[in-house]
Amino acid sequence: MRDRLIFTSLILWGIAAAVSLTLLLAVPLFYIDIHLENLPQISGLSAETLRHNFNVLMAYLVNPFEAVLQLPDFPSSPDALQHFKDVKKLFMLALGLTFILSPALLLFLKEHLAILYHNGLRFVMGTPLFIGLVAALIGFDNFFIYFHEIFFQDDTWLFNPDTDPIINVLTENYFMFTFILFVVLFEFIFFLLYWSGNKRLQKKTFGKTEQ
Repeated sequence: MRDRLIFTSLILWGIAAAVSLTLLLAVPLFYIDIHLENLPQISGLSAETLRHNFNVLMAYLVNPFEAVLQLPDFPSSPDALQHFKDVKKLFMLALGLTFILSPALLLFLKEHLAILYHNGLRFVMGTPLFIGLVAALIGFDNFFIYFHEIFFQDDTWLFNPDTDPIINVLTENYFMFTFILFVVLFEFIFFLLYWSGNKRLQKKTFGKTEQ
């Protein structure tokens, strides 16, 4: 029972940690996307201005003491501000769980539970790949809609470009890139855990063979 609780906590930690790392890399990813999708031409704003506004947005989303969002060059409707507030709550949850559940990672490694949950780790690694396959089959735009309908109870995430022009630069491709980045980071985290267990299991098996 205790080991199962540690493993469950580890999975939650892994999800939260992958989200937190994705947040960390979201800024440079947006900087790249500015040039990939020629966002200055789309928005009529310079790349420097777009970077500044995105930095303001991210500072609001990841800083628990930043209570008000005011984008310098983009007007925001009440619905958009509410949505960003809801997103902030999810990000705060992810950042908090990364810290709070970190003892589960330490216990999992210390007690070599990767050996016991070897197959469980394989299943965990396979889950986001399956979700990614579903997203590819139904189209990322449809997956994006389903994702928001699951995690958000209202329709404030449906931005109107006329009242919330920020959506013109937060493109579908950018969100797809961040989703792919999350999956890669998630897989990397759990692959390392699986690999550590596999290595330990091989040593254990080799030791028995020698005896």
